[in-house]
This record gives sequence, structure tokens and C-alpha cells, in this order.
Amino acid sequence: MGMGGGGGMGMGGMGMGNLGGPQGQHVQAMMNQQAGNKVLMVYGLDAERFNCDRVFNILCLFGDVEKVKFLKSKPGAAMVEMGDQYAVHRAVFHLNMSQIFGNKINLCASRQRSIAPGQAFELPDGTDSYRDYAGSRNHRYADSEKAAKNRNQRPTAVLHFFNAPTDITAEMFAQLCDEMSIARPRSFKVFSGKTDRSVSGLMEWETKNDAMEALACINHHPLKNANVPYLYTLKLCFSTAQPS
Repeated sequence: MGMGGGGGMGMGGMGMGNLGGPQGQHVQAMMNQQAGNKVLMVYGLDAERFNCDRVFNILCLFGDVEKVKFLKSKPGAAMVEMGDQYAVHRAVFHLNMSQIFGNKINLCASRQRSIAPGQAFELPDGTDSYRDYAGSRNHRYADSEKAAKNRNQRPTAVLHFFNAPTDITAEMFAQLCDEMSIARPRSFKVFSGKTDRSVSGLMEWETKNDAMEALACINHHPLKNANVPYLYTLKLCFSTAQPS
């Protein structure tokens, strides 16, 4: 794994990147048709493995997720209300046709302008089909300073982790992945940090699919440190480091 350059956080988070090529033209057409719409449709989700929090965990990299609502009439489909239309554009451009839990997911802008809660139902894992994240502390675009720290990119097999406890180990991550029934990372590296309060580093998986599953399942997972009384909220994003 190429360790140069560190993690996936950096300047330029508000940009869309290069919109060239067929996919870029498709996204540009979508942007023109749905300008101003901040509701996103996601299709192809594994109905047995996904819930609202896991949708939040993968989409929060591209904008603030305000509401998530699964559709009872279409298993594996969810509506997501983002913070603004630019978040929808970023999510579609970077995540459309990516693979997770063995399924290719399809993202597109919805014709609806907002999400009405409606009657929630129980998902296979026992959680509600609807959740409002308006007050979440895990928003990464809440202000311009936070937004500028995000580096938008397509899925890779390498995840940058940050806000982890100082005693974090490869074995702790391996056990966490086992608990979630997802693949363990194949390599793990902690950066020499600038603070003694938390640490950051890189983890690499065998495939992009495996890294996507880890992002969905353990992003924002609470972690303990034996030396402090509070919990750490683990944060993940795609890294610019090159896979080995």
C-alpha cells in the first residue's frame, strides 16, 4: 500500500472533480434536469445488510445526510435527503455503479423535493425504515471549514481512519470487522500523530467492495480507550494512498 500523502481528508471538498467522459456527461445531464433538488434515490442495496445508519455512513463523505427512508414497495431502494443539491451531484458522480455486499448500486436524483416521514416499517435487522439525521454530530459539511476538509473521490480499497483511540491496534479492527461479518483489512498503519488525544492511519482491503462494506458498517462506530472515560467516534473516508 502506498503510504505517501496520508489520508483522504484535504482541501477542495466542494469540487466535483473532472466531469469528462460518458459518465461525466450523464451526470451533467442529470444536474441540468434536477437542478436544485436535494433528494437522492439509491437502488440495489442489499436489503438484508443495509439500514439507515449504513446508508448515512457511505453518503456522509459527499454531503450532509438529513433523512434516510427505505421504500417498502421496492426492497433495496432508499430515498435520501441531502443538505443541498451539490451533495446529490457529488454522491451520484462518485458512487454510482459502485459495488457493496456484492451488489452494484445505482444513484440518481429524485423527482421529489423533500422526504415526508410517512409510516415507518421494520427493516430485516430490526431497525426503523426511516431516520432523521438533522441533529447528527457526524455531519462533515456543516460549515465551510468542515466542508473544505473533505476530499471527494471514488471508492478505493484503502480507507483513511481518524479520530481513533491512541491504543488502537490491527487486532482491534480485525475483531470489529468479525463482529460485523465483513472482511478484515489486509494491512494497517498508524500515522505518527500531531496530537496525543487520537490517532489516524490507513487500512487496506483486498477489494473496493470490501472497503465499501467496512465504510458502511464501522464508520462512526464507538470505540473505547482503556485510559479515558469517554468513547471515540471512529471516522472513515476513502484514501488517496495507492493500493499495494
